[in-house]
Amino acid sequence: MRTDAGREDLHSSGFTRRDFFRLSAGAATALSSGLFYGCSSRAGLPREVSPNPFVDHGRPLLVSVHGEDLRSMLKAGIEALGGLDPLSHMGKEVVLRGNYVAKQPYPVTTDPEFIVTVAGELRQAGFGRTTLFDSHGTYLMPNVLPEGTLRKLGVIERVKEVGVEVVTRDFLDPDEFHFVRSPKWQIQSRVGVYKLLHEAPVIISLPVVKRHGEARFTCALKMHFGSVSMADRMVAHKEGHGHRQDYFDQRVAHFADTTKPQLTIVDARALLARQGPAISAGSEVVRGVNRLILSGDMAAVDAYCSRLMARHDPTFSVEMIKGQLRHAASLGLGMPDLDRVKVVEIQA
Repeated sequence: MRTDAGREDLHSSGFTRRDFFRLSAGAATALSSGLFYGCSSRAGLPREVSPNPFVDHGRPLLVSVHGEDLRSMLKAGIEALGGLDPLSHMGKEVVLRGNYVAKQPYPVTTDPEFIVTVAGELRQAGFGRTTLFDSHGTYLMPNVLPEGTLRKLGVIERVKEVGVEVVTRDFLDPDEFHFVRSPKWQIQSRVGVYKLLHEAPVIISLPVVKRHGEARFTCALKMHFGSVSMADRMVAHKEGHGHRQDYFDQRVAHFADTTKPQLTIVDARALLARQGPAISAGSEVVRGVNRLILSGDMAAVDAYCSRLMARHDPTFSVEMIKGQLRHAASLGLGMPDLDRVKVVEIQA
């Protein structure tokens, strides 16, 4: 019997059933009492960024690299994208957003060797500081500390060897968040986005491609559930459960809108098919896909990567995320119609 997606996320991260109910009760109390959001109803606007710099004659550019060697693939992809100079003009410090929802290795979570390889390209492009950020834990539960998953997977030790700083935050601490709301959102509830992300000059998102219970699919857009507070994530799962799928799909787009990374680089060398977001009964790891996808357009990335998933998972169709893509496009988060995207597929 499948539990709801909110429980899937938490249990795969090391939460016990008791932890889940404690966390649910705590989040509900904080939201209902106003403790999490505070007494004021004020909210700022989501993070503002320059228009997508990776375009070709007015069309968003998406590069898909097929190959065997990670470093060669990334170099070829960046070259086809036109280089990283457009990002370096925005600032010399980069925050990398990885996906560390569970204590399981790639393709459930972002491969530390992928982080190392991306960091190497950033150094060569002249960036002075690279920080890996994650937010899947709380100091209120000793078995689910914010840095716990990263330590378990050996990520912290590995990326620090190449000079990448690692920063984690407590997803239940209201002091860590900047509260935002956009007049474009149909749901006008405020959302808490991490201050570190809201204030970052450059964000590069590094998602994996996998199935996900209620979201049905995780890649560029759904990645940013990890950019907002756990209270907001749990409300989205609760309110979007069952027949209210459009509520959930809107929140997928809204959470991505809070962060708006300037570049998304997807590690699709392997996929997690059939069931996710972690490996469990019914999941299937599909290896040999051997692709990296690079773009400044989140909607285009998800449109492309959902086709990859559909090609390798007979239980999935691109129609499953059409609502998310529609809402993302309405917020200016990209172009889901790949006929209007410059798609460059290369071999490395």
